[in-house]
This record gives sequence, C-alpha cells and structure tokens, in this order.
Amino acid sequence: MTSDEFEVGRVVLAKAGRDKGKDFIIIQRLDDEYVLIADGAGRTIDKPKKKKVRHLKPRPALDQELKQRLETGARVLDADIRKSLKSLGYEN
Repeated sequence: MTSDEFEVGRVVLAKAGRDKGKDFIIIQRLDDEYVLIADGAGRTIDKPKKKKVRHLKPRPALDQELKQRLETGARVLDADIRKSLKSLGYEN
C-alpha cells in the first residue's frame, strides 16, 4: 500500500463500519495508519470521520483543485466536497 493511494483529495470507499459502501474524500492525512474523511453531507468538513486506511479502498479519482485548497489551508465548504464527489461520478 503506497502512501499516495491515500493522499489528500483522493476519493475512497469505506469498506468497514457504519459508513460501509459510501464514498468520501480524504481531507487530511494524520499518519501512516489514519486519515480524516468527509462527504459534505453526513460527514461534514467540521466533523470529519477518523478512519484507518486499511478500512478504505482508494478510488482512481483525485480532485487536484480540492487537494490544493486543503493543503494550502484555503476555506473548503461542504458544498465543495459534495460537488467534487458528484462531478467525479461518486454519489452516495
């Protein structure tokens, strides 16, 4: 498992837990084992879910613009995350 599979801005599928089967975007990488994910609806940017990467399946989609905004500390809204998931073809 490479670390860039779970980079900020990557779309991931939850494989375990209450969120199983739903798509999210990684909004922050905590360490090699944990990331913070949000979908802009049930899991907002203000209350992201801390998830182990082994419980996530990386999708091929990566939102470069959202990644850049998250990494530079620019303001990101829940609507931006929902719009990104929808435009990349992942809707829950």
